[in-house]
Amino acid sequence: MHPARPPAAEHAPRPRAAVTTAVTAVRPVAAVVFDLDGTLVDTMRSVPQAYVDTVRALGGPVLSPSDVVAAWHIGPTAAVLTHFLNRPATPEDLDHYHRRAAAAVAAARPFPGVYDMLDTLRDHGYRLALYTSATRRAATGALATTRLAAYFPIVVCGDEVREPKPAAEGLVRACRRLGLRPSEAAYVGDALTDMECAAAAGAWGIHAAWASTYRGRTPRATHPGQVAELIGTP
Repeated sequence: MHPARPPAAEHAPRPRAAVTTAVTAVRPVAAVVFDLDGTLVDTMRSVPQAYVDTVRALGGPVLSPSDVVAAWHIGPTAAVLTHFLNRPATPEDLDHYHRRAAAAVAAARPFPGVYDMLDTLRDHGYRLALYTSATRRAATGALATTRLAAYFPIVVCGDEVREPKPAAEGLVRACRRLGLRPSEAAYVGDALTDMECAAAAGAWGIHAAWASTYRGRTPRATHPGQVAELIGTP
């Protein structure tokens, strides 16, 4: 039985993008690990804006969402807030951010095609996991709101690792919890740091290009449905 999805009108507000047929890189794997924000869930405007509003409300500088995205490699929420506020982030600061982020995530939806992609992968026996730079609190809320939690029995979050992306630590930990070597897994993400993380771990990076302008040399899926093609699902 597949997890319950939100009503169709809620989770598919945009037309389905065409799936290109130029799939040339096929590599069999046993598991697929996903990034969350900007890969599965359309939060790349709302979540950075939550940081912008938080930093400004706490007396920090005026930022743009792109400033925030450029700093995400620093680490989880506490590290990012500390960077922009130029002082250690307090528990109250984190609560302030999480309240704003929860409101942003409440309106977020998975990208069109994500549910079908996950159903297809799971139905063909691939094991699924999640490694995100988001905190456990933020990731849990996003997965619950979007009804994606049931797809991912294994979730590793940014505040649970010592070295953030592009370091391999979180992805290696997710693969270990799957009982696999990183070389037996693909990592699907929207950012350069995701692809660098995959390379560092020895996993196969697949660029989630359906909502990202980054262009690299890793295999690109222009629609979630292409992920299954890239890993050789019949």
